Amino acid sequence: MYRTDDGQVHIFDCTGVYEFKFDPSNRWVKRAAAVPWELAEEKYRSQFSEDEGRQAKSARMALGALIIQQTKGTSDEETVLEITENPYLQYFIGLKEFTDKAPFDASMMVHFRKRFTAEFLLEINEAMCRAEAAPKPEKVTPPRDDDDEPHGGTLIVDATCAPADIKYPTDTGLLADAIEKTDAMIDMLHEPLKGTQPRPRTYRVKSRKLFTSFVRQRRPGPKTIRKVKGKQLRFLKRNLGFIEQMLQDGGQLSDRQVNLLATIRTLYEQQKEMFINNTHRCDDRIVSISQPHIRPIVRGKAGTPVEFGAKIDMSVVGGYVFVNEISYDAFHEGGLLENAIIDHYTRFHMLPAKILADQAYITRENRKLCKELGINLACKPLGRPPKDAPPIDKKDAGRRSEVEGKFGTLKTSYGWNRVMPRLPDTGMAAIAVAALAMNLAKRASALLRLGLSRRFLLPFGFFCPA
Repeated sequence: MYRTDDGQVHIFDCTGVYEFKFDPSNRWVKRAAAVPWELAEEKYRSQFSEDEGRQAKSARMALGALIIQQTKGTSDEETVLEITENPYLQYFIGLKEFTDKAPFDASMMVHFRKRFTAEFLLEINEAMCRAEAAPKPEKVTPPRDDDDEPHGGTLIVDATCAPADIKYPTDTGLLADAIEKTDAMIDMLHEPLKGTQPRPRTYRVKSRKLFTSFVRQRRPGPKTIRKVKGKQLRFLKRNLGFIEQMLQDGGQLSDRQVNLLATIRTLYEQQKEMFINNTHRCDDRIVSISQPHIRPIVRGKAGTPVEFGAKIDMSVVGGYVFVNEISYDAFHEGGLLENAIIDHYTRFHMLPAKILADQAYITRENRKLCKELGINLACKPLGRPPKDAPPIDKKDAGRRSEVEGKFGTLKTSYGWNRVMPRLPDTGMAAIAVAALAMNLAKRASALLRLGLSRRFLLPFGFFCPA
């Protein structure tokens, strides 16, 4: 028999069977008790047919793996290794016994993100946090005789951007990338014709030398940039013409290459339009060839005036976050305040008593809406204030900073500062599961404060590796 210094692990016989005494205050044990696994399993199973076939991984394993990855900030491969080495993580994803073998392949993480869509994850987040964040009914000040709807709680709203994992886009860099990719397509289309027809003449070397010498310049002027872009556009036009002719002659591209070619054609038309009009703006501008769904989001912040990723509108109630909107297209957050109020009413069956928001939400329409609903919109009134006007509560500005703190935590600890998935759906899923993981950590801390006994034995068998 072997016993560790703290007395937790016991090996009883030569068969290698031992029991492991779990600490109930462990964060993953608490988090496992807080997740609504039944709801997740019910909706997850509805995505599969009832026909006989290979059994899918359980919802607890899939969702648990996504939460672990977002909490630890690891890659798909590293997440599987973490689960394989840690018994608490194996308990969290629902395994009944410890194993030193990987419970699934790292490639399954992509399928998990596809199956747990952003809408699905946000619904799980709602179910987990609704009861804990529910505010108490409050009296409306001033009282309203014509208002029968209950009011309660403070709704804090704000918007941010979750940048995607792309290189900072420049026109010359995008065109150089497009030229290289179209050259590779020409090589592939010409492969069956080797020995019978010469390869179309492209300026692969000239294009590379042109871009290499350009990026070495520390501060190229506008004339230099325009000259390089003009040459790159001509190189790209030549390549696209060759590809079009080779496709007409019977060449075949894969579905992925067809989508890539369509993106490059759109990029060429946008860059050509901006070059002719001598502008730097266009609608639905492509800033990444590999992720064409990403759009520039103008933030107006010091140091990062423009970010490239998904824009997120978020609410904070009772310390828990609720994501209202995720979009790769830019939007004005002021137009979403009414939706946030509706979501608050649907979630808690009452209107918010007070709303704290930044200046983007303080529009005339929103002022009028909040006045009609009896909601205190914390803002300075329009016009010259009367002499007997009550003083503005300066504490509201400090309370509104709570949502900024949530943004900071999500970006520094849960991956919102650099969204790694490359597909639009999986990127949104990563954003949603990050909010779920942060709420789960807060919920687990609340369970930890219940004062349960320090140690108990869970029904979880462990076996030594052979």
